[in-house]
Amino acid sequence: MDSGTDFLQGYEQVQFMAGRGEGVSALRDLASWREFVAACGEGYDDVLPEYFHDLRVRDAIERGLAEHSLMGMRGFKDFSRAVHIVDERFREIATVRIALADPKVFSWWHHVVPGRGSEEFARDLQLHFGVTIEIV
Repeated sequence: MDSGTDFLQGYEQVQFMAGRGEGVSALRDLASWREFVAACGEGYDDVLPEYFHDLRVRDAIERGLAEHSLMGMRGFKDFSRAVHIVDERFREIATVRIALADPKVFSWWHHVVPGRGSEEFARDLQLHFGVTIEIV
């Protein structure tokens, strides 16, 4: 991925302005999103609150992708494409829809969960959303 220095610095600035601390990077966020999606593919093995917490990295990525000042920078298109590839994999894995109280507030990745997960994750989903997933 061709990640131009200006884009990387701009991404960090956007995240900093949104209240994220130092040490944030586009490449680290993308790696975290990939790792999360891979973990979901194996069956999410944590509790529901942690699942929603883990989705925050995708929220941060979206903040960077939506920032108009970054869109023309060298590296933006490559980053966007890389995110899209991971997103497509997540769409394949997270096929169980959940009903959120205010769905318009949340992006699409908050509206779905993986079809497989730990017993505790499955129990949380059943309790809070009335959906059933395979326990692994």
